[in-house]
Amino acid sequence: LQVPAMLLLPLGLMSRLPPYNTVISNVPGPRQPMYWNGARLAGMYPASVVTEGIALNITMVTYNKNIDFGFMACRRSLPQAQRLIDYMEQAIVELEQAAGIVE
Repeated sequence: LQVPAMLLLPLGLMSRLPPYNTVISNVPGPRQPMYWNGARLAGMYPASVVTEGIALNITMVTYNKNIDFGFMACRRSLPQAQRLIDYMEQAIVELEQAAGIVE
């Protein structure tokens, strides 16, 4: 991401074109179960924002041996963003098969 931004700067295009359009975050959460007034927290589901110039924001949160993903997309840039969920599910199945951990 640094090289394209450096090339845009001398051309005066830096203010017109963002150096990227996807944000990916990994937020480590607690490794043990959490409780609130005796009720066990079932999961942590990330939600983020899509700002100007960003087409896709993917956030991953880990909690108690689980991984949860949040996808936020710009409807104009990615009109069929819901397909990402199908692709993600397929990729997870492939990874589980490759790792030999299929249930």
